[in-house]
Amino acid sequence: MRKAALSTAAVALVAAAAVPPSTGAATTHTVKLGEYFYRPARLVIRRGDRVRFVNVGHIAHTVADSTKSGAIRSRIIKPRPLAHGRSQTVRFTRRGTVYYVCTFHPSLMRGRIVVR
Repeated sequence: MRKAALSTAAVALVAAAAVPPSTGAATTHTVKLGEYFYRPARLVIRRGDRVRFVNVGHIAHTVADSTKSGAIRSRIIKPRPLAHGRSQTVRFTRRGTVYYVCTFHPSLMRGRIVVR
């Protein structure tokens, strides 16, 4: 009986060692946008994570990647009007800082995502 228990434990240990360590699943983060805000305005995520931008405001807003000074680039985040309750999800695959603005209100609505 004892030999069978040890043998079963040894097989389980070998099987567990053959499984590669988990790299962790990608996470989806939420940024709320509304009348002249993004919350959170600064977000730190891992490479491969997604960010879901949700308009909780009453008027349409957009999200477009920009330079640090606010010039719109639209290389990573394609701006499209988001009415109340609408959302847009973006996956971030490169490390670095991504700045973003609302194309309708670029001087009022700015944010950044730090991808590690």
